[in-house]
Amino acid sequence: MPVHPFDFQINPHVFSTPELETLFDEQAVLQRWLDVEAALATAQGKLGIIPAEAAAEIQTKAKVEHLDLDAVREGYSKSRNSVVPLLAGLRRACQDGHGEYVHYGATTQDILDTGQILSIKHTVKILERDLLLLEEICLKLAEEHRATPMVARTHGQQALPITFGLKVAGWLTEIRRHIERMKYLHSTVCVGQLSGAVGTYAALGPQGLAVAEETLRLLGLDHDPLSWHTSRDRIAELASAFALLAMTLAKIANEIFQLQKTEIDELREPAPAQALSSSTMPHKQNPVICQRINALAKHVRAQAGTVMESSLHEHERDPRCLWAEWLAIPQLCIYTGTALQLMVGVLSGLEIRTEQMLANLHQRKNLISSEWLLFQLSNKGIGKNNALKKLHSLAASAAESGRSLKEHVLADAEIGSLFTAADLAPLDQPEQYIGHAVALVDSTITDIRSQRGETAS
Repeated sequence: MPVHPFDFQINPHVFSTPELETLFDEQAVLQRWLDVEAALATAQGKLGIIPAEAAAEIQTKAKVEHLDLDAVREGYSKSRNSVVPLLAGLRRACQDGHGEYVHYGATTQDILDTGQILSIKHTVKILERDLLLLEEICLKLAEEHRATPMVARTHGQQALPITFGLKVAGWLTEIRRHIERMKYLHSTVCVGQLSGAVGTYAALGPQGLAVAEETLRLLGLDHDPLSWHTSRDRIAELASAFALLAMTLAKIANEIFQLQKTEIDELREPAPAQALSSSTMPHKQNPVICQRINALAKHVRAQAGTVMESSLHEHERDPRCLWAEWLAIPQLCIYTGTALQLMVGVLSGLEIRTEQMLANLHQRKNLISSEWLLFQLSNKGIGKNNALKKLHSLAASAAESGRSLKEHVLADAEIGSLFTAADLAPLDQPEQYIGHAVALVDSTITDIRSQRGETAS
């Protein structure tokens, strides 16, 4: 019976996606190991190290469907090695004694590491694809809402007017940086391994380096002549990049979660028609997916920590660290990819309540424009600090009384004569006090469209 949500059949894909589950499925993992063995045999056959007939037979039979999986399963019940039972199954599948050339000169970790890199390479491609899709969604949101006014919040309190497009532009720039990180990871992490038991290529003979280079070329991976059996900084870098991405997704999800609160109600994540959010409160529309993204991000961060800690290897092989890493990587990849796909769904159907944004902007009457008034008063010759103290007192009185700040200013014995009602009219239109927000959104859109090789619409 399934014991992990990845494997649930009745309630599947809560914390995973079908695509990523397929990538890390047990038989997919075994097949990647077989792919490495097939490439190794092909390279050795090409270089004349093993008979060409043996290389061809190994390549043909290195498919899960050709193996007796019951016998392989039985082998694992007796072996503590990660690949030996699988290799035994491949040898049995090969005819005419060609199985003797399976795994010729390699070591277990070469196969496991290179298989893991193949899965990581595919994961990075998935993330890059979905990030580009998320970026396009955000570009459209920023374009549509470049001038949509809303209130900015600092320290959890209403601060000054901004536009929703400016908020999305902030998301956009982070997403673009993550896309660049994924491109970078292709060059730094997608490096296979085939150097033998302690990284000397000794068992592979005089052509050891050539065998490794050709094997990895066949697999579409780069080759570093120096073994990285215990140099795991590449994997730690990957984990760090995934954790950064997950935290951006969590940040966006948290903003939507906060702005969906009943008392604010400026954004709402999409919800299926007739979907129940609560088992007892029919009125509830809970931001379930945003909460799920935040939960996934916590686990990504935890698994990234495990990978980072597992970089502390001893000497030329340290399975204590390796096994901790190997346990973490599938979860790290699946959780990150799932959070990203969930965010694509949230933002593609995000409900933006522009009227409520405007209402919240005017919620405290014209107190939200106190910064504008501060500099108007400062220019009257009383100085910025004196103006700040004066307006702080008047703003507190306005908030307490429920009357507008403008009324308090005009009635004040000290500064009331410095302004007319017409002078203070901008206080009633905080949506106009957005500085360079629209220009900043437009420049961000143009810059990102250019990086995508597109023309801003």
